[in-house]
Amino acid sequence: MKKSLLILLSFFAVACSKKLEVDTPDFNVTLDPARLVADTFTYRLGDTTRFKFMGTVGNIAFYSGEPGKSYEGRMSATKLGRVTLSFSSKAQYGTQVNTLQVLATNKLAGLDSAAVVNAAWTNISNRGTLATGATDVPFGAADLTDLLANENDSLFIAFKYSGVTGSTQRTWTITQLAVNNVLPGKTVPLSSFSTDVAYWTRYGNVWNPANGRWTPSASDLKITGGDANAATNTSWVVTKPLYAGRVPGDVSTGLKSINEPDKEEYAYAYPAPGVYKATFVAFNHTLDEEKRVIRELIIKVTP
Repeated sequence: MKKSLLILLSFFAVACSKKLEVDTPDFNVTLDPARLVADTFTYRLGDTTRFKFMGTVGNIAFYSGEPGKSYEGRMSATKLGRVTLSFSSKAQYGTQVNTLQVLATNKLAGLDSAAVVNAAWTNISNRGTLATGATDVPFGAADLTDLLANENDSLFIAFKYSGVTGSTQRTWTITQLAVNNVLPGKTVPLSSFSTDVAYWTRYGNVWNPANGRWTPSASDLKITGGDANAATNTSWVVTKPLYAGRVPGDVSTGLKSINEPDKEEYAYAYPAPGVYKATFVAFNHTLDEEKRVIRELIIKVTP
């Protein structure tokens, strides 16, 4: 009995220590050889590239080589390029002047009203064009890079409204906001209305009526000025902290998982002229091991 138990335990020890191994993928990719000039496959804009697959593999991921979709850029990083702010504005009703300021800072001691009001804001209103009437006016792409110390710094942007009792106060609408970190070959979005509608913070002395303070939505920021009898109104709205130098890794498109049958081809149409390195990552894996092969093709898309 004791001997049998030792044999059984030895069997389990060997079984538990055995590594779950996989085979190196048997996988290759080709394109129409008639398209090949030197080492580059050439297509016209609107053509479909048909990648032909050969072999058997558990998983396939595809990097098209477009901005944000390149194999070389798959790892996240910190890199500061040119940080830009753009939006459009319009001012309706009344004739009061200097009722809107655009401000930015890289430091906020807190997110309470005292910290916001007393922060070392830089007035960036003159780095672009603000509306003077009811027609939408693009601000332009204002460069804010000088306000950041390094790639690990944060940035806050604020819109400060001022309306004075005694005459009709102006109504401001801000649209098409975009804050970007512009790098060579890649633009990293840092903020927009659609992504950050829930993250704007508002401060001010007028909270009734509700539209007397900044109102964020997925498409705009708006504040409605009062009539001549309305109280003097100072209202702020501030972005979340924008970590300008954080660059997320590029993404791939999953073409096949281990639960799917082998694919014979993949069709893809590039949306713009350019030269692209299309990369296929084919891999087999278990909990213990992964083996992969990488296939690359250079594609040129002409107008």
